Amino acid sequence: MTITQEQSLNAGFKIWPDDSIPGAKATTARNRAAIYLRISDDREGLELGVTRQENADLEAAIRAGATEVRRYCDNDVSASSRSKKKRPDFIKLLSDARAGLIDTIVYYSNSRLTRRPWEYEEIIRLVEETGVRLISIVSGHIDLTTADGRMLGRILAAADAAEPDRISERVTDKWKQRRQQGKHHGGAPVLGYLPPDPTQEVGYMTHIDQEAAEHLNKGADIALSAGLMAVMHYWNKEGFLRLNGTPWRTRDEIRETLLAPRRAGLVAHDGKIMGVGDWPAIISAEKWERLNTKFSIKSTRSKEETARKYPCTGLVRCGECGSALRVKKKGTKRVDQWVCQKSIGGCGGIARAKPWVDAMISAYVEQRIHAEFNSVPVPADTAEKERIEKEISEKEDRVIKARTAAKDGRMNMDDAGEIMAELRGEINDLRSQQAALLTAETQISTSRDDVIATWRSTEPHTVEARAIIARRYIARVIVHRLLRQGRWDSRNYPIDSLTITGR
Repeated sequence: MTITQEQSLNAGFKIWPDDSIPGAKATTARNRAAIYLRISDDREGLELGVTRQENADLEAAIRAGATEVRRYCDNDVSASSRSKKKRPDFIKLLSDARAGLIDTIVYYSNSRLTRRPWEYEEIIRLVEETGVRLISIVSGHIDLTTADGRMLGRILAAADAAEPDRISERVTDKWKQRRQQGKHHGGAPVLGYLPPDPTQEVGYMTHIDQEAAEHLNKGADIALSAGLMAVMHYWNKEGFLRLNGTPWRTRDEIRETLLAPRRAGLVAHDGKIMGVGDWPAIISAEKWERLNTKFSIKSTRSKEETARKYPCTGLVRCGECGSALRVKKKGTKRVDQWVCQKSIGGCGGIARAKPWVDAMISAYVEQRIHAEFNSVPVPADTAEKERIEKEISEKEDRVIKARTAAKDGRMNMDDAGEIMAELRGEINDLRSQQAALLTAETQISTSRDDVIATWRSTEPHTVEARAIIARRYIARVIVHRLLRQGRWDSRNYPIDSLTITGR
């Protein structure tokens, strides 16, 4: 019979016999078969791989005496242990088998059924509990009702699970070989090269985009003479944008673009130059070396130099563009400033006296500390605790009884599963209540005065502790633009020019 695309994607759709054909129904003893189809990669969505499996599986099912065949298909879904994508039809297949709707399961090979050892253990339990028959087209017959059969099945499952790892190793070795030969791996479009076009005999990174190459070389010259920010302003002014069509925003974007080894025709891996590539270079190797010497980031700072200096760094944000504000030392100014810096992607439109912002934050944090420590914990009700513990114990006993009844065949597996799932949900709710009672009777060991003293400290070694305190009570601090009227300073900043959002 002919199966439509919509029908073929419907789990459990009956494909044989065809009720529309007179005399198609078999008259032998009932044998309800399921064919399971899967292929890991079907980018075009044509289902050619599963169609080939289906023809072989259907023939084997009919040859095994199937009076009815149902189709379960997970197309373009991996069954390896690395994959996180669910296989809905595989789950439905196991559920239907446990419900007694299937007598035989036919699949092309063990690896089509699963590559996950723990799923194979579930299949072993399924055979033991339901007696369902398994038929593989190419993997041979394995009798999972015997100890030797189960051992052989587990060995094959482990081998199937290892195959994706072996493929990964082979691909990695192939990439390593290509690097040694000076070849690229392909991938996303690269700024400065024409996109692949088979009709014009243009391959990946085989032809230079002359206009882009001119801008890149001009940018490299500007960077060497005037710095990275000058390159950003030049490229944006000339309309030379990023590949996604947006303007350049930060010096890091400029640095990464100019220092990319592939634009100098070099093969790199893990930050090391492996050799010369087989594609044309846009920037000369000599010029690239000068750029790399001048702008590469080689951190030689000590741990003390890179330690946090201000507890609220990252919390204070620009009210115009949302960028994190940085502390600018006073220099010619009278006080340090929280500023939005263009050099790191900000708008440059916000600056505020740091002592004033810090004082507003400090007042808010201390108010929250007082409010938290003024709340006195209420001792938990002993009788309530005992009641919850008793209910948890009773429900855990019911879970054990349901599991035992299902194992002994006194209860349907699906019914037992529903009962156990409901009981576990109730147990989790009770444990949450239990935890709330324990929290309520736990006294806070650190005093309010200790926390406030730590918060007010100006010692460098307390910066991390103050940062933790700040993030306990504050989600973000937004500094807004001031109106253009008169001269502003910390004595007359409007309070509403700063918004503190608490946690």
